[in-house]
Amino acid sequence: MRLRSITLENFGLYAGRQRLDLLPARGRPVVLIGGKNGAGKTTLLEAVRLALYGRRALGYRVAQSEYEEHLRRRLHVGSDGRPATFGSVGLQFDYAEGGVVHQYEVVRRWTTRGTKTVETLTLEKDGAPVDAVPRDEWHSFLQEMIPPGVSQLFFFDGEKIAEIARDDPDEGLAEAVRGLLGIELVGRLRTDLGLYLARHGRRDGNDEAVRLEAIVRDISALDRRVAEMAEDVAELTSRHASQSRVALNVRQRFIAEGGDAANRRAQIEATRDELRQQVTRRETEIREFAGGLLPFASAPRLLRRYATALAHAGEKPRVDMVEFRERVAAWRKTETPTRIGRWQESHWRDLDVFLESELGTAAIAAVGSVSELDAGERRRFVGRLVEARENTASRAALAVSELDSLQRKLRRVDADLVRASGHAAGIVLDELLLAERSVGTAETVLRARTEELHTLEFQRSGLARERDRMLKAQTEAKAGEERAALATRVGRALQLYEERLLDMKLAQLQTEFVSRFNHLARKGGFVADVRIDRSSFDATLIDKTGAEIPKSSLSAGEKQVYAIAMLWALARTSGRALPMIIDTPLARLDSEHRTAIVERYFPEASHQVIVLSTDTEVDAQLLKELTPSISHSYRLDYEPDQRATRAIPGYFGDGDEGGQFALQQA
Repeated sequence: MRLRSITLENFGLYAGRQRLDLLPARGRPVVLIGGKNGAGKTTLLEAVRLALYGRRALGYRVAQSEYEEHLRRRLHVGSDGRPATFGSVGLQFDYAEGGVVHQYEVVRRWTTRGTKTVETLTLEKDGAPVDAVPRDEWHSFLQEMIPPGVSQLFFFDGEKIAEIARDDPDEGLAEAVRGLLGIELVGRLRTDLGLYLARHGRRDGNDEAVRLEAIVRDISALDRRVAEMAEDVAELTSRHASQSRVALNVRQRFIAEGGDAANRRAQIEATRDELRQQVTRRETEIREFAGGLLPFASAPRLLRRYATALAHAGEKPRVDMVEFRERVAAWRKTETPTRIGRWQESHWRDLDVFLESELGTAAIAAVGSVSELDAGERRRFVGRLVEARENTASRAALAVSELDSLQRKLRRVDADLVRASGHAAGIVLDELLLAERSVGTAETVLRARTEELHTLEFQRSGLARERDRMLKAQTEAKAGEERAALATRVGRALQLYEERLLDMKLAQLQTEFVSRFNHLARKGGFVADVRIDRSSFDATLIDKTGAEIPKSSLSAGEKQVYAIAMLWALARTSGRALPMIIDTPLARLDSEHRTAIVERYFPEASHQVIVLSTDTEVDAQLLKELTPSISHSYRLDYEPDQRATRAIPGYFGDGDEGGQFALQQA
């Protein structure tokens, strides 16, 4: 198989219609597509899968409604914020059948009409519609050409590499590997032979044969029912999620209209009453402060003077300074007795300052008012003054702060009560109850369908085990007639062939893996052997001493190399000539491992290798090493003002002055 081109129209970041040529030149297998993060590299890989598999590209259990929603979301959204009304992905490829190469073209196009999405599939072979297969089976035809499980080992990204590099086995990977190596085909042949023996044994009254045929028939019926039930479960899951979103939106409207407050009206009213009582208590406390020592606390200088007066009140005054100052003032006016010297204004000011500083005017005045107090009363007054200066101000400030906080809470509670009185909340409440009932009903139905699906899967697995047991017993039994004996020998031969084929493929896979891993790893000969489980295909690495190398002991880069080597070995072992599409495989690798992948993997991985890379993965140095293997390249340029990506021939730096990243085509 060779990919010729891919066409995208209004898909993801790709506006309008854009076509990329993917057919490599002879001897140059690599097509390099560069783009910075968010430019649309992964979108190209997604488009290839979507063109080939449609809904199946999203997973096994995806409802039709989810698929249609996915297609709507993948429509390009323009700079005006409006999505396109249609989109398409198309893929042209060569595929060999019976030694003859045919050219196929598959196009999936979808249009939106409100919330509805309509998809059309076009499949052409050598320029004409494929008429050998009914149109409604084109989906299955494409999946048989390139099974989805097999394609994930050829069309992969960094996530697939990380998935394979995990320590725990992957059941999906094991199934894909069996299909890729052709082992499941032998199993189907054994089942067909068992049916033949069953029909033959029925004519001879063989109850076991009748039972085997019934089991195979029941398994086929269960397969159909499981597939149908899986689609029902996926559809119900999507519907439940949609109804849950509707219920959430209604609840938000209900709260906005005051419905939540209405349900809590009694609680809100009790909270309001409690807040009012607290406000009243704080206001009373502040009034008591205002009628007590708070005014003194607001005049600290006066307090200090009064304290000084109390301190000196017990002392016997040397002279009545007030009377003395009055007599000096009278002397200044009357000049009696007569002054000998000539007193200037400055002399009088100096004398006044001296008298003021002797004891302090306020203290002198206060002495007269507190001098008659006894020592106990003076100590009590001093204590009150200390309390006013050190405690009263801070306590009053705290009370004011608490009062302000309580008043803010009270205003919010009053607003809730106003909202709770709205009439719109009652209408929204009915809508909310209806939405929540719908969610509950959908959840109940979904739970029931899920249980049914689990039951059907359990029944199918039980019948499959019984079928395998009977097939094994049947091939081991000696048939009486010549045809039965021949069929039995063929069954034994197939069983032996399957085992030997598996052993041969595993041995080949092990050899290829060890070779590929050591070819790519920084530590030459690090892995001497590998042991691969026959059922899970989980690999255990062995070093030169025969000891196991736990996968968890590998570095992050070595785990990436392990995954890439396994994918490479599987491709070589399968013998399938499929192209490789690799999306950003170097992001988690150091410089040495990156160089090894670029020099040794990309040029040899397949006859066609499409590499999707950022400018930091395949940089100027790596580009220089890879250039001899590159057929042509594209650069994905994202234009923010258009909110769109354009695919331009060339790589990073092409057309720039200096062009240090430029790809020089030979």
